[in-house]
Amino acid sequence: MMASRATPAQLRKIYVLARETGMDSDLLHLYVSSTVKKDSLSRLTVTDAVKVIDGLSGKKKSREEHATKKQEWKIKDLAKKLGWLDKDGEADEGRLNSFLSERMGVLNYRWLSKKEASNAIEAFKSMLERQEECEDGSGLQKSI
Repeated sequence: MMASRATPAQLRKIYVLARETGMDSDLLHLYVSSTVKKDSLSRLTVTDAVKVIDGLSGKKKSREEHATKKQEWKIKDLAKKLGWLDKDGEADEGRLNSFLSERMGVLNYRWLSKKEASNAIEAFKSMLERQEECEDGSGLQKSI
């Protein structure tokens, strides 16, 4: 017996969630491939679609495990201070998510756990400190 294919409503939900989180088609397909090991959305089963939807909507972790809104704000604030800006002068979420994907294996900053968010914040603080040292010209660490 073959498993039922994902419904059109499920596929629409996947595309809407992907768009809301800033994923382009390539990133969405990469996410689907890593989540349910399928190379095409048209090959998703109903169960696969549920897993993808839950993952995209952040249901993989309980709310207590997610980064706090304050941590998310701090991450975006530090990204802005690093000069990672979009055309509107806001934090460039594409660059931010790319960095987090490469370094932490998390595709979107909103999906970080509290611990991962703390690690990301500390990493950004260190990067900002090094950037300021280079701009200072001394190359020496400032005393606190």
